[in-house]
Amino acid sequence: MADESPGGAELEHLLAQLLRMLSPALTGPVPDARPASAGEAAAPPVSASEARALIELASARGIVQGELATLLELDKSTVSRLAAGLERKGWLSRGRDDDNQRYVRLYLTPQGREVAGRLFEAWRSRHARILAALSAEERAGLSAGLGGLVRVMTADSLRD
Repeated sequence: MADESPGGAELEHLLAQLLRMLSPALTGPVPDARPASAGEAAAPPVSASEARALIELASARGIVQGELATLLELDKSTVSRLAAGLERKGWLSRGRDDDNQRYVRLYLTPQGREVAGRLFEAWRSRHARILAALSAEERAGLSAGLGGLVRVMTADSLRD
């Protein structure tokens, strides 16, 4: 149902367009800030879920699989498959929790930390380019609008 308030339909259209643009931006080859050496293999593609998991794992420095499921808002079986895929790529290792052997902790390997770092740097660089292209007035409006959007979405998710 379209919003009948002034600018409502346009805002609805812009939000839908923004969401479509965000999803593909997270997938594809791993962004690489450095040129590949002659003998270096191309990095495997990274899905949006893998990219989000890598960033969360880089921040956590070892996390229980169930906690990662909560952070990614995915069910535990999906995260288990996701972790297995990251492990096959050599980006993740699993180990039992020292305090509770029933829990599996997930850790990035050195290669996984490197990939997560490249992803984070590529996103940071892209965000900086996008924001720099906006006028000061546009940045101020975007900040106010996104602040309101996050506030309402957070309140809405707390109700669910």
